[in-house]
Amino acid sequence: MSEKIYKPGHFVHFIQARLALEETGAWRPGLITEIGEGTLKIKSIDGEVRDFNCVETNRMRDVYESGRVPEGREGKGMIIVAAHNVLIIPCADKGKIFPSQALINPSVNYLDDGAAQWSPTTDGAWHLFSIEAA
Repeated sequence: MSEKIYKPGHFVHFIQARLALEETGAWRPGLITEIGEGTLKIKSIDGEVRDFNCVETNRMRDVYESGRVPEGREGKGMIIVAAHNVLIIPCADKGKIFPSQALINPSVNYLDDGAAQWSPTTDGAWHLFSIEAA
């Protein structure tokens, strides 16, 4: 089994996750406009589009296109660019709706599908991805 790499753009370490979740003042909402192979484009609320690298784009695509991500502007799923190169995608459990006011508990436990279940809600999980500006 290969070791996970925790550099930006690879995988989120639980310490990065905890720090990103604690620094809510650094959170920036946005939308993903394109998910490629190892790359993505994020549009911020001010309209700026930036390119990022991420090794988990297959998982990201599965989560983002699941139809269970809360709607942001332009009818697309909302994402949060957080501190420490962490991208947060909130995703409701199947048949549930993600709450608009999800509480934060910075204790991080990972689920089998890579989500961080630090329980913003009992009806979903916030999926964390490590991103690096391209």
